[in-house]
Amino acid sequence: MALVDEADARQRRQMKMSPNGNDKTVYRVDLPSYHADCDANYLRLLRLLPELSEREQWYYLIPGGSLKLRVVARSRYTTEVSLGAEVNLSESRWLESPNLTARLYHDARMAEVIAVNGCGPVGGKGVDASYPNPRMQRADERPQANRFLSEWLEYCLANGRAEFQLVLDGRKI
Repeated sequence: MALVDEADARQRRQMKMSPNGNDKTVYRVDLPSYHADCDANYLRLLRLLPELSEREQWYYLIPGGSLKLRVVARSRYTTEVSLGAEVNLSESRWLESPNLTARLYHDARMAEVIAVNGCGPVGGKGVDASYPNPRMQRADERPQANRFLSEWLEYCLANGRAEFQLVLDGRKI
């Protein structure tokens, strides 16, 4: 609970009156915190993606469902990975399964969310400051998505089990 209160206090400090004196608030990005989340996400993803340069997909069993990670695109300095959760049928009627796309920047050793449930880019200058807006996004959507990814990866690392297929004599078991 203290972590949530601390994040709310930090966000309130970042909001201030606009320079022209009207009531419109301006969102200020906490760049050190954002970069720390991106750094941690990169390290967590590398732990969940062994043999990243050779493999295309990974599956992990987590309580209540499974996690599927799939390489979407590769380039010299970046890799895009899709992360999707499949929830057990009894639990899926209450919540939509999250589906994130993250870009790993290998030269900077950072990872950030670039799309949530297929809608991207997340946040940024293109977000209409008024709320509600056509995309129903807040100004701090990008840091929130990266914080969610951070918590989700931490949960998967703590509770997940790798799912793999045994191959004996060329037959999958």
